This record gives sequence, C-alpha cells and structure tokens, in this order.
Amino acid sequence: MMQAIFDSLWGWIGIAGIIVICCGVVAWFVPPLRNLAVAIGGVAIAAASIYSKGSRDRAALEKRRREEAIAKAQEKYKEIDKRPDSIEDVKRRLKDGTF
Repeated sequence: MMQAIFDSLWGWIGIAGIIVICCGVVAWFVPPLRNLAVAIGGVAIAAASIYSKGSRDRAALEKRRREEAIAKAQEKYKEIDKRPDSIEDVKRRLKDGTF
C-alpha cells in the first residue's frame, strides 16, 4: 500500500497537501513552533514539486525512446518489404538465420 502511494504522482501531491495542512494548523495554534512548521511545509512542497518534475521528465524520456524504437522497427520492416523474395531466398534465409 505504501509503495503504491509513493510511486504515484497524486500520492506525493496528497501527502504534501496533508503535511502542509498539518503544518498550517500547528503554525496557527502553536506560535513557538511556527518557524519549524513553515520550514517542514516548505520542504514537503519542494519534495512534491521535484518529484512531479522528475515524473514528467521521465515520461517524456520514455515516450521518446518508444517512438525511436517504433521508427527503427518500421525502417527495418520497410527494408524487408522492399526485397523481392522467392521461395528459395526465404528457405536460404531461414536456414542461415539471416532475415
């Protein structure tokens, strides 16, 4: 359960929101701890922001890698489709393992 929360962007945002709300309550009702509560709330917001930026960057990287792999595969298949194949060519390629 905890792993699913920390692996999710919404989990990080929700946890940061709960921490900020708790820190706001502590800062409002316990003035001697106000500076500490504000610092902890700031750290929670920063952690959620850093995680969301990293999550977005990782998603963009994975999308770019996937698109490159698809383009590479499409080039290979187009090259294979261009070759005139006879039955003998296919048998030779299957025997040799050169497709």
